[in-house]
This record gives sequence, C-alpha cells and structure tokens, in this order.
Amino acid sequence: MTREMMIGDAAKAAGCSVPTIRYYESVGLLAEAARTAAGHRSYRRQDVERLTLIRRCRDFGMSINQVKTLIAIRESPSSCDNALEAVTLHREQLNARIADLKALDRALALIVARCEADCAGGASSCCTIYDDLAVA
Repeated sequence: MTREMMIGDAAKAAGCSVPTIRYYESVGLLAEAARTAAGHRSYRRQDVERLTLIRRCRDFGMSINQVKTLIAIRESPSSCDNALEAVTLHREQLNARIADLKALDRALALIVARCEADCAGGASSCCTIYDDLAVA
C-alpha cells in the first residue's frame, strides 16, 4: 500500500512551501494531485520525489521551462546525452551570469570607495552615489 500524504506533509518532505506546490501544479511541472473524499490534495512518494527534483533544479537557478525540459527528457526514451546537454547549457548560462555579477560587484566597490572618500567627514549634501549609479 502506498502511503499518501496531505499537501503540508508533502511540502515539508520536499523542502518547499504549500503555495509552491500549488504553483508547480498550475504550470504543469507537477500533475494535479488526487483528492481525498473531503477534497484535500493527496500526494504519493513519487510526487514528493518529483517535487524534490524540481526544487533542486530551481535551487540551481533553472527556469521553469528548463525544469520542464529536464522532466520531459527524463520521462521520454531520450538518452542521457540530452539531459547532459540541457544541464551543460544551464551551467554555461550560470557562469555568464556569475561573470556579469562579478563585474557589477567591482563597479559597486568603486562607487562605495568614492563615496567613502568624498563623504569621509560625515554627511554630504551632494552624495556621489547617485551620480555614479546613473552612469555606472
């Protein structure tokens, strides 16, 4: 007999929130849950495993569409190469975002340093941060 659980228990087991589960159902990442006689959602172990996979993919920064692609690959007779290609592409995109964030961090460090130097004596009526942000 398969142990079924209510939405709150499934959320706790998968490490996500109840609204997140409802959202994943609404966008098609998770099949609509079976309902009890009282109308409550009921989840199986397989549902929790899928929720956990979805959550981990999202933790890795994958978009909903990327997660849908991975799930479709998993559920089709596709080879591991397709999953590898999808994850490799995401990794490349992630590394590009990291490079962009590092550049933003360097720019902000310069803005902060300039403000600290210009406002070293306390408050200034002409804060350099706003001008620097406008051109950064």
